[in-house]
Amino acid sequence: MKQYITLLSIILIITSCDVVEGPYMSDITIPIDTTTTDTTTNTYLQKILIEDFTGHKCPNCPDAAIELGEISAIYPGQIIGMAIHVGSFAKPTPIIGAPYDYDFRTNSGDLVDDAFGNISDALPRGMVNRAGYPEDSHKLGVGEWAATVANELTKDTTFTIDISSDESSISITSEVHKNINGDYNLVVCLTESNIINWQQDGGNSVEDYEHNHVLRTGLIDQELSISTNYVAGQEIENTITYDLIALEQSNKDYSISLGGNDIPGEWNPNNMSVVAYIYNTITKEIVQVEEAHLTN
Repeated sequence: MKQYITLLSIILIITSCDVVEGPYMSDITIPIDTTTTDTTTNTYLQKILIEDFTGHKCPNCPDAAIELGEISAIYPGQIIGMAIHVGSFAKPTPIIGAPYDYDFRTNSGDLVDDAFGNISDALPRGMVNRAGYPEDSHKLGVGEWAATVANELTKDTTFTIDISSDESSISITSEVHKNINGDYNLVVCLTESNIINWQQDGGNSVEDYEHNHVLRTGLIDQELSISTNYVAGQEIENTITYDLIALEQSNKDYSISLGGNDIPGEWNPNNMSVVAYIYNTITKEIVQVEEAHLTN
């Protein structure tokens, strides 16, 4: 991997990383439909996945993490974040022990980036339930996330997801809450929070930045049911076995294949979560998502 001289790095930051102008949640007021956000009365809670495409060398990307936190505060218990490190700003420094030598990239994240039109071309960007695909309006600037979340929360809850797991297996129970017909897939991923490592934040290099809900790996992306007819009250069971050590090694191997440093490891199971979501295979829109601690 080539070393970038300081001038080239500055040019890349100016030309490739979006300057985020907002508005942010702190700048605007989004009307809240209390019929969809009142967690005490809504038995079947609709939840939203925000996929935050980011990179540790992207100076504006911490603003996206702040916005995600502010949206989550507005809709407690309904927002699930996933930080996907992709693109040129996610490349690690080739010298081990130097700042930014850690590799947050994953094969799963790169596949999502490719499938949805290289969102990494201009960071920070994100998808909210992947709404707007394939008309290209799914690639959202940070200031567009809140309004899209508010719109997604007005939609009917068709599924809920329950997750239980131990050190070697994950059980997913998907319950149908509305008679529907269609093709749906179930995706299960692992994320990790409380990762302390380098992050460019504006003009500052922050050594002890806290990276949260970082995508570590995808486990499955498969049809939810062989039938396309779903009946209210129906429950669908899926069990996934996993080997965390093997998955971690696979991530290291992927880093090496990209010219990385073989150090995207040291996963901490105590800080890891299972994220499961159901999406429509035609529209690609996510209709429900859930998150639970890895070994709950």
